[in-house]
Amino acid sequence: MIDVHALKNYIINNPEYIELILEKSGFHHIKNYSWRNEIRCARDEGKNPTAVRIKKDTLAAVCFSTNLKGDLITLVQYKLHLSFSETIKTIAKWINFTKKDKQEEYQLPFGGFYKKIAKLRNNEPIDLEIYPEETLDRFELLPSLLFYEDGILPSVQREFKIGYDVVTNRITVPWRSFSGQLIGVMGRLNKKKVEDHEIKWFPIIPFPKSQTLFAFSENYHNIREKEIVLLGESEKFPLQLRSKNLNVGLGLGGNSISDYQINNIKSLFPKIIIVCLDEGLDEEYSREIAKKLKSNRYYKNKTGYIFDRHNYYLPKGSKLSPSDLDKNSLKKLIENCTIWI
Repeated sequence: MIDVHALKNYIINNPEYIELILEKSGFHHIKNYSWRNEIRCARDEGKNPTAVRIKKDTLAAVCFSTNLKGDLITLVQYKLHLSFSETIKTIAKWINFTKKDKQEEYQLPFGGFYKKIAKLRNNEPIDLEIYPEETLDRFELLPSLLFYEDGILPSVQREFKIGYDVVTNRITVPWRSFSGQLIGVMGRLNKKKVEDHEIKWFPIIPFPKSQTLFAFSENYHNIREKEIVLLGESEKFPLQLRSKNLNVGLGLGGNSISDYQINNIKSLFPKIIIVCLDEGLDEEYSREIAKKLKSNRYYKNKTGYIFDRHNYYLPKGSKLSPSDLDKNSLKKLIENCTIWI
């Protein structure tokens, strides 16, 4: 499995690879503007030689001719019409990036900032088992009525390959690594009312949730473009947001956050991060996560958390997620109930 954050760090610390990647992707007239700390090029032969800009210290990229805004990864992805996972693999192959490279002690940018946020509780991310996409063939890939009634559009369910497991009578939700590879499947009991002796969510294919974020690869480009992250608890959070055409949601898979998750969120360089935990949790949970995501050195972001203290939008005892609200109510909740750190 390729560590996306480590791959980006490796390129930042070896900026000559940026030009190699652009050349192999089919960009033209590549020129290094050292005094601006950026590289400019043309998207196609004979076109404007400064239409594409890549910042060497963050890999942030803009294609002025197509209005594409993201980073080097999304630039290559859209140029070559690849999936996110295929793009990561292709770039890693071009620059011979291996697991060994991830472990090397190389000079890190921003005076060691990356080294600081890369430290994990267990020092290193664990190796995840990767499953072939054919693994999902054991499930019926069809939209769930229960999810639809919760505000998740069938088109969004198809995009995320939501299915049904006849053996366990559960809605199946595939989880992917940060690089977009299948690492597990969660199953949601296919009924509205769950009895006390029943388990609502159960891992059909177990995996450590602390080692990824739900919808990270699917929403990577939109988060880089909008420079905002809305961080919720469950898988439904980014699915519901996407159904509202808000493609900047990420799911923790719980109400706590690991260093590895923090690491990868910060590597997106979002200007705004808002923690959106479910109603009923103590405010301290949200505040602590927001504090961990705050950056004041080397790059700054605006970080906050939603807390509907007087239950104007999230009824007391409802345990609703902010994403359960309609788009207008969600907007008002964010405007009126976000507490900035």
